[in-house]
Amino acid sequence: MLSDRRLPRVHELTDLASVAGQALEPRLAALQEFAVEARYEAGPFPLPAERSELLALLEAELERCERAVAGLD
Repeated sequence: MLSDRRLPRVHELTDLASVAGQALEPRLAALQEFAVEARYEAGPFPLPAERSELLALLEAELERCERAVAGLD
C-alpha cells in the first residue's frame, strides 16, 4: 500500500517510482533489464555501472526510502 493506493503489480521500476512520486536515478533505472529479462533469459546482461557503484546507489536509495516512510524527509 502506498498512502491510500495499492501499488500496481508490475516489474517496471520507473513506473513504480512514478507511483511513489519519487525520482529514480538513471543508473538504477538501467537495472530494469534485471527485473524480468535476466530472470527468464540466458545471455549476457552487462551491468550499467560497476557493482560497487550500484551497491552504493542501492544502499543510499534504501536509506532514503526508509527515512521517507518514517516521515524523516
